[in-house]
Amino acid sequence: MPGMQDQVLQLAVIFGTMHVVKRAGLESPEYAPLIRGAYAVTTAIILGLTFYLKTQIRTRNDTTALEYDDPTPGSQQGRIVTTVAKYDLAEIAKLQKSTLFTAAIVVFMHFKFGYIQPLILQSLLPLLNLYKNPLFQIHVLGKPATDSLKRPWVPENPFAALTGANSSSSDSSNAAAAGSPPSAAGSESASSDHEESRKAR
Repeated sequence: MPGMQDQVLQLAVIFGTMHVVKRAGLESPEYAPLIRGAYAVTTAIILGLTFYLKTQIRTRNDTTALEYDDPTPGSQQGRIVTTVAKYDLAEIAKLQKSTLFTAAIVVFMHFKFGYIQPLILQSLLPLLNLYKNPLFQIHVLGKPATDSLKRPWVPENPFAALTGANSSSSDSSNAAAAGSPPSAAGSESASSDHEESRKAR
């Protein structure tokens, strides 16, 4: 369950970081400039790598056709037809927007309310998430786009492994599909027995 392992690792990083912050007294104002600098460096690295990935994708220009159903909940777009290069570029754009949006919120919370922990967490988690990102795995580490790296990439439900929601719905669908013929056969058998009983009378 790689998705579950990733969630556990991320939670471990969060709680471990919070514990270290409190034990080391890093919430003290005297550490604020250092922590701001670390966060700025992390954000710069993330954005720099996204531009590097964009360059790599455009250079390779993989025009392999990619067709899939839109995984966005409530979307009316239906079937999507594109290429691998266009898909990857769209994913890079999402990553860049997400990084900038998160940075705006974290900086606002820090300067408005004096929060230090979000700065520290966002100096660590984005690097971990980028390393696990399929774009980084494929275009930087050179891994094949198979199994969990196969496009399209749908974010996993972190609670699916605990609740069994995915497997339950899948089992229900399979059961419904497999159960229909026996049910029909059972009804026919019951009708036949009833008919024979009526004739015997």
